[in-house]
Amino acid sequence: MLGAMKLHVSTKALASTLAHLERVIPARSSNPGLSSLLIRLTESRVILSGTNLEIDLEASLTADASGEGTWALPAHVFGQVVRALPADTVDLTFEENEVRVVSGTFDTKLQLTDASQTPRLEFPEQFSGKIPAPLLARLLADVRYAAAVNDYQAVFRGILLELLDSHSRAVASDGFRLAWSHADEPSGLDASILVPARAAEEMDRLLDGAATVDLALRDGQISLRTEQYRMNVKLMEGTFPDYNRIIPAEMTLNVTVASEELKQAVTRVAVLADPGSNNRIDIFLADGTATITTEGAYGGAREEISLKDSDDGEQMSLSYNARYLLDAIRPLSGDVNIGFSGVTTPTIIKGMDDQGYLAMVVPLKTFAD
Repeated sequence: MLGAMKLHVSTKALASTLAHLERVIPARSSNPGLSSLLIRLTESRVILSGTNLEIDLEASLTADASGEGTWALPAHVFGQVVRALPADTVDLTFEENEVRVVSGTFDTKLQLTDASQTPRLEFPEQFSGKIPAPLLARLLADVRYAAAVNDYQAVFRGILLELLDSHSRAVASDGFRLAWSHADEPSGLDASILVPARAAEEMDRLLDGAATVDLALRDGQISLRTEQYRMNVKLMEGTFPDYNRIIPAEMTLNVTVASEELKQAVTRVAVLADPGSNNRIDIFLADGTATITTEGAYGGAREEISLKDSDDGEQMSLSYNARYLLDAIRPLSGDVNIGFSGVTTPTIIKGMDDQGYLAMVVPLKTFAD
């Protein structure tokens, strides 16, 4: 390498880009190369990349660069330095074994790592699918809360992503609740895939601010491309259960309620719910009113809200995990329809205006059940 290579770039843009990469690149690894950020300079852009072997991520930034070259440095140390910089721009000067970082009155040097030990990433040349980025982000964000977190729950730790000729849909379940988000918009692909929930979270973040996203499937992975980013996500193996079979078709009682009013009431009552009893709240439905109560170690709480519509003369008493109920309602606005199939069988929650989202929550069993 002859001479020093220099880069002048926006501090804010660099910090924002590094935040995405730091969530992917492991802070510590038995393979030191995996903890490094790879930086490649061209005459007008800087390419940043990293991987954890489950997610590959590459970002491209417009920059003023003199020369070309490839280097590696500790990703998380570099990220901390950049976030602390005092000026709007930063100058990086790459030499054989170190990089000098200058921003305003701040000046430091970081040791480079061995770029040959940092994985070189490969992305598809052709992307056969395309979908509006806000739509894909909404599908993933709507259901991600319902995915399982325990390793033993296997495929339930993933999100089923249906990218079919007829529609695009995301589905997640942990066995106690289920959520699906649907759009009558094809992507150009025709496959059902299982995306790890953690990867789906990074996909969602990556899509923020993008207009469209290109999609490709190959070799057990899905690849995404926006104007600034390219990402590979390793897909999960296994078959997601037939979720349609567990969604009740008939309801014992249907009610309509303002989603915001229900969210606020459950939130207030749940403050006193006992975490050791699954954050249990009780709901009694009668005479056009929902009475929400709880009893915990520090006292009890009670609140009533009016139902906008309810089956005449019907009464029902159920118990829920308050957090599960709030998670199910959170993606909705306006009025919601809640269908109760029974006191121990699934409850279905839908938006009155937006039929693209459905949540299912199983009530808690009580000693009286």
